[in-house]
Amino acid sequence: MFDNFLKLIPTQISTAWLAPVFAIAFACWKFFREQERLEETVEIEKTKVVKLEAALEQQKLSNELLHQGLLEMQQYKEQLDTLLADARSQIRAVADSIIIRNPYSDQALVFLIAHGPAAQSVVKMQIDLHGSQAGEVYLSRKTSIYSPAMANKTHEKRLDTKSGFQSNNILTKPLLKFGSELVGVVQFLNEDRTTPFTVEDEKKIESICVKLAFAVSNIIADPSNLVHLGVVLDPHINQATILFTDITNSDLLFQQLAVADATALVDEYLERLGAIGVQHGARIDKYLGDGMMLSFETAGAENAPKALRAALEMQREFYEIKQEWQRLNYTLDLLDHRIGIASGPVYGRRMGYSGTSIFTIMGAPVNLAAHLCDQARTASERILISEDTEQKLRHVMPSGWYLERFSLPRYAAYQVSNNAAGQMVEVVA
Repeated sequence: MFDNFLKLIPTQISTAWLAPVFAIAFACWKFFREQERLEETVEIEKTKVVKLEAALEQQKLSNELLHQGLLEMQQYKEQLDTLLADARSQIRAVADSIIIRNPYSDQALVFLIAHGPAAQSVVKMQIDLHGSQAGEVYLSRKTSIYSPAMANKTHEKRLDTKSGFQSNNILTKPLLKFGSELVGVVQFLNEDRTTPFTVEDEKKIESICVKLAFAVSNIIADPSNLVHLGVVLDPHINQATILFTDITNSDLLFQQLAVADATALVDEYLERLGAIGVQHGARIDKYLGDGMMLSFETAGAENAPKALRAALEMQREFYEIKQEWQRLNYTLDLLDHRIGIASGPVYGRRMGYSGTSIFTIMGAPVNLAAHLCDQARTASERILISEDTEQKLRHVMPSGWYLERFSLPRYAAYQVSNNAAGQMVEVVA
């Protein structure tokens, strides 16, 4: 471009004109070069946006697939509810349960579903495969009718003790798909000694049990369904790095704005920082008001470095968000954000009341990361990490960043700092 400009200069020109001509030429070249750099920057930003959108779409798709699977499982459970209610009414039972083999334990049975006065108190208990009435029927594939049940040596009396329900009559029947494939057992109970279950009762529910077997088989076909439904614990303990982040003094937003407007800003914060986490390989485990919990669970030793890179980028993004908000004339000097990071073994399970339970990650790193996030209260302590995480980062810190020991009463922790005067750990560019 500069060469082309020079060609425009007449060959016959006085020396006095050369300096201003070249000055103009250089200014033009500088202008066009700045334009090129600006275009390059725009392209880079567009690429970043595309990557963020792709990462969010991937997270959204993953969540939708999980949600779709859970909805399907919930439909099967609703089908079980309807069938069991029909069976209870036909044989005058007051309680029932479907019991299946724990796919992660050879010696245990678990409740897939239970109804009755004390169902919630026993539904998460395990039953011994050997030495229980349900286990006896499961192994023999033969129906059993006991009345009174307390006289039966294989009756799980501890279930009655925990629930306060007196199981005087129990009908236990194997659930056989196509008449031969065992998928579990169904039990019906009542406390009334005067109306024991009979062989006729078993015949009344025969067709219902066939339908139950098909519904149960659909649920247990994939053991992970049982984990997400909260029937069993996830046996796969993963090494993960957990990141908690939230806004400090977010009440400033709600003091200055209408609730809807303040909520929209918090949502913007969560969306933009969440996208960064997903782009770096995190899974958003849950949102917590003005904060969120992310889990880095990829195989290998990359979880901690990914979490730190995400945290540093989140920090830069928050500054941009805050500047944008301040241009709207909000007084936000005290508004800040904080991050806590911890690493270690975690496992997933479904938690909470059965009607509103959620699948989440549990383990010591979760509690520690939340605690560190809470302790990161000033600008100099914005990112706090656990000792386990520090060990994974000490040789792979981004250039210009260091780890300084941070004093906590119960934990060894470190703060991420770009202050070279701090306790420096080996840095790799």
